[in-house]
This record gives sequence, C-alpha cells and structure tokens, in this order.
Amino acid sequence: MKVIVGLLHHESNSFNPELTGLDEFIVLKGKEVIEKSRLYERASLKGIIDTLTKNNIEILPTIVALPTSEGGLVKREAYEYLKDAYIHELKKYKNYDGVCLDLHGSMTTEDLIDVEGDILSETRKIVGKDIPITVSLDMHAMVTDKMMKNANGLVSYRTAPHIDKYETGVRAATMLVKVLKEKIELTMEGYKIPFLVSGERSETDKYPMNELLKKIEEVDKEEKVIYSSYCLGFPWADVEFNTVSSIVVTQGDRKLADKKARYLAEEFWKKRYDFKFTTPAYSLEEALKLAMKEKEFPVFVIDSGDNPGAGSNQKIVEPLIYLKEHGYKEVLYGSVCDEEAVEKLIKEGVGKQKKVLLGQKNTDPNSGKVEFICKVKNVNKYEDVTSVLVDINGIDVIISDKKVVMTEPEFVFSLGIKLEDYKIVMFKSGYLDPKYKPYAKKIMLALTPGYTFQELEKIPYKRVKRPIFPVDRMDEIEFEKYN
Repeated sequence: MKVIVGLLHHESNSFNPELTGLDEFIVLKGKEVIEKSRLYERASLKGIIDTLTKNNIEILPTIVALPTSEGGLVKREAYEYLKDAYIHELKKYKNYDGVCLDLHGSMTTEDLIDVEGDILSETRKIVGKDIPITVSLDMHAMVTDKMMKNANGLVSYRTAPHIDKYETGVRAATMLVKVLKEKIELTMEGYKIPFLVSGERSETDKYPMNELLKKIEEVDKEEKVIYSSYCLGFPWADVEFNTVSSIVVTQGDRKLADKKARYLAEEFWKKRYDFKFTTPAYSLEEALKLAMKEKEFPVFVIDSGDNPGAGSNQKIVEPLIYLKEHGYKEVLYGSVCDEEAVEKLIKEGVGKQKKVLLGQKNTDPNSGKVEFICKVKNVNKYEDVTSVLVDINGIDVIISDKKVVMTEPEFVFSLGIKLEDYKIVMFKSGYLDPKYKPYAKKIMLALTPGYTFQELEKIPYKRVKRPIFPVDRMDEIEFEKYN
C-alpha cells in the first residue's frame, strides 16, 4: 500500500498589514520531506509518517511548507508557488491508495482564499473520488464547506497550548489505515457554531474547554464513532468562513455522525458565556502595578496584543515606552523584531551604547519607529535567529532579527539571561508556554495593543459572518450544518 503525505501550515492574521512572503516558509520537496524530517519533528506529519510506516505502508512525500513564524495574510505569489509545488509532486505519483495531509486550517491569502479548502479540492480533482483523504488540523482551524466536501476525515489537536500535534497526526493516519486495511467507510458531519474565541480564553486544561473535551472523549467511546473534534476558529482572521466547528467522523453511520456533531455544538453553545481569560487579565498599567506588589519574583506579564505566535509582527513598542516613561527597573522585555537595529547594535559591540530606531510605535503602520538609547549587553545566535540583549533605562530588552515565538527558554538562556534576576518578565506572547511555568511565581495577561488584541468585542470585523458571539449578543440560534 502507498499513501501520499504533505504538510502546509500558516496561521494568517488579517489585521497585520505585513503580508507573509515565501521567504518566511521552510519548504521541502519530494525526498527532502523524508531526509529532513528533523525540521518538522514536532508536527502532526511526523505522527502521520510514523503510523503509516508501522503499518507497512509506503510513504509518497509531496511538500512541507512550514512557516518560520505566523504572520499576516500570505502573498498571492507565495501561495501559488507552494500550491504549484504541491501539485507538481502529487502528480508524479500514479499508483496510491490514500492521502494523509497535515494542514493548519487557518491559512489565508491576501485574496482571502480558503487555502485548506483549495488544497483539498485540488487534491480531490487529481486523485479522484474513490481515494480516501484524511487530514490533521490545528485546534484553531476555520473549517469550511470545501474542506468537509473534499476530505473523508478531519481531526484536530485537543490541547492548547498545542502539545498533542504528533498524536493528532497519529489519529489522522489511523483513520486512513482503518479505511485501507479494514475496508471501512468514513462518514463525517459537522456544525458551524457562530463564535469567536482566542486561545487565551480556551486553554484546554482550564474550564470550560476541559469539560468540553470530556464530551469529545465520551463521543469517541460511542460504537462506530472514530474521532470527534472541536475546531475553535481563529479570531484574528476577518473572513466570512471564520467560525467554531464540531466535527464527528464515524464508521459508515452518517445519522450518528450528524447526531453527535450537533450534540457537541449544543454543548459548546451552552457554555458560551463561560469563556473567560484563563490567566488573570488587566490593562498594562494595572498588571504592572499588581506585579510590583507581589512578594515573590519574577512575575510574568504577557504582552498579549503583539503575539507573533498568532500572527502579529512583534514590533509594537508601546508597552516598552510605557515601562521606560514610568521608571520600571528589573524588567526583561522581548522579543522585539527589528533586523536593522540588530545589525547596528552588533556593529557597535558589547559594552557600547548607541541610539537606534526600534520597532513600531503602535498598530498604525505609519506610526514610525521609536528612538531608544541602547547599551549592548550580549549578542547570540540561536538556531537561525540573531538576537541582542540591550539595556534601555534599566530595562533589559531582547531585540531579534526575525520574529521569535516565545516558547523556548533555551532561546532566552542563550543570551546569558537568568530569569530569577528580574521582578517582571514581559514576553510578547499569548498563553505562557508550559516550559516557562516553573520559573514564574505568578502569571498575568496584559491587554496590550497589537494585531492580536484580546478584547474581541472591540475589534472592527468587516467580513466575519454576522451575527457572531461575543461581538453580537445571541441567545437563540439555529445551527448551520456543513454542506
């Protein structure tokens, strides 16, 4: 048996005006997908490949398109290149039994294309109606009619922060193996839930998502149910197909799939008022004041509005201006993305002081850079990111030449930083990565400005299908079923 595999990921933030180019993707083609698997060892694709291999199924690789970080909408020509590369590799194969893809679910181009729906419909045209297609998705996927129509089975992560990517790949591949070896038919149904929610209100080890995931587990135990999923959508994508979804895949029982998918949608809707911030959230001013009143340090205060992990540009320095103007000391802030500033500070050298223009004042693209006097404390290259640690008025600031999703303590430690030396650690992030929690005496969310602004009710959506909760008050609804 032979199965086609591939990976295409990006979480596209339509509020970030900086479009994402091809240079912001790691692209592997054909044999490179297998030879360079270390580059995606934490992705669902690794779980897919391992599961298929264990079942003595030959792997037919197409492409891997992995973003160096999330960002604004993908440039038209960048997506066309990736799509063409995928189709070129796909068409090389003439004999195969199935397709198993690792897709994100919230990749969108500057033309507001439903990328995953487009990829799946093109795949279906090429492989034909009889070849089974299963897909692993991010938990923040925006599921569309096109995706449902062209895939036999979709399954998403069940953790946020996402620590079950590999396991989700295993589930996607397991569905396909069941079709190929047990000769079963996959039937899938789903419902659209008119809801917008950020990850910071839906961590899966906290209420209400922990309770809703128990519902998923209960449904999975039903005879003939294979896997069920909640896909939570992506709140910083202003597109008409943005919604929360409930999806159930069964063994040939469409009526059961429909019944259970609707049940999951109803259970989710019942808890719509329960999605509160899972980390205490305050204005920047209030968060900093509360942090300084603590007796144990460091206190992590998350700069949530400029989170590169959800597509912001990591350049907004408004919180840094506030820290400087109000005389805060013993603070670590970062990372700010500014390649030009990094180059100038490295040239100046460790121990030297230099005026540099840094970042972007606020979310207005015309707001311009801000001048800071920086004393260089250290320079380091971690993987492919060059960073400088500088002192700005007693505040230690990390400046990097590329966006850095603040999930790896080793990145910080590589600059000679000891977190215990600070009273406040302020990262541009969303929910704090679990690897940092042993260092944090307390964690707070600062509702800062940026392209990942957390107060969704205040975001001026123009394209999202209305009404939608919590932007609009909604009590009674009729769930829309996927076509």
